[in-house]
Amino acid sequence: MRCFLSLAIFVRITPFPTEIMKQFKCLVLEDSLNDQLSIEMLLIQYPEITPIYVSSCQAFQHEIANNHFNLIISDIRLQGILTGIDLIQRVKDTSIWVIICSAFDSETYDEQYHSLTFTKFYLQKPFDDFTFKKHIESFLCAKK
Repeated sequence: MRCFLSLAIFVRITPFPTEIMKQFKCLVLEDSLNDQLSIEMLLIQYPEITPIYVSSCQAFQHEIANNHFNLIISDIRLQGILTGIDLIQRVKDTSIWVIICSAFDSETYDEQYHSLTFTKFYLQKPFDDFTFKKHIESFLCAKK
């Protein structure tokens, strides 16, 4: 009986090896280090997601031009004149899922957000961990 219990515990706490899990690439555009770290702490719970973190419009454009992503997480307001939505509108692959995060609630951004042709979610900052995880889990469920 004891051996059976040990085996059951071993099976429950041992995650599946990442080599048999489908892997997804995620581009995170966030210019606030605190918010970037918050996102990182949440995404670390999902080994099937490989995030790349950038903090500028130029780095975002470089990554999009040189890599394929399944998911984009972006702040709306960035340093400079472009918004995260402006950058995402330039992405051609509409199969990418998008999570937009913002501390600002604005009708202007709301209109821009609704014009995106991606599967998308909007999160108000500071974002709720539970809601963020639900969006990530919806993405993973749909893509598997």
